[in-house]
Amino acid sequence: MRRLCIALLLLALLIWGSWWSLHAVEQVTDRIVREIKAGDLDKAHQHWDDAQLLLGSLLLHDEIDLADRLFDRVLAAYEKDENSEDFVLDRTELLAQLNHLPDLERPSFINLL
Repeated sequence: MRRLCIALLLLALLIWGSWWSLHAVEQVTDRIVREIKAGDLDKAHQHWDDAQLLLGSLLLHDEIDLADRLFDRVLAAYEKDENSEDFVLDRTELLAQLNHLPDLERPSFINLL
């Protein structure tokens, strides 16, 4: 009976940890996406930098590095001309990447493979 209780406790901790990591990634990315859409790129980039430790411990580094490079491209294009085609395309790609990050934590058949 004791082993069963320990196993159930460990299962509950794993489920809670999975839920918490998904919730944490969603909160961070949602806030950054809202700030980008509002046009506050400096604030969004600051929040992105602040979240690097959390995201780096929960997500694949390739995905984070891609979003980081996109942030750099968006900021560079914004400094040149915020109405340029490069800025709009890079901004759209960055938003898509940020919206993709929580999907990596979602329990789905694709993520299990």
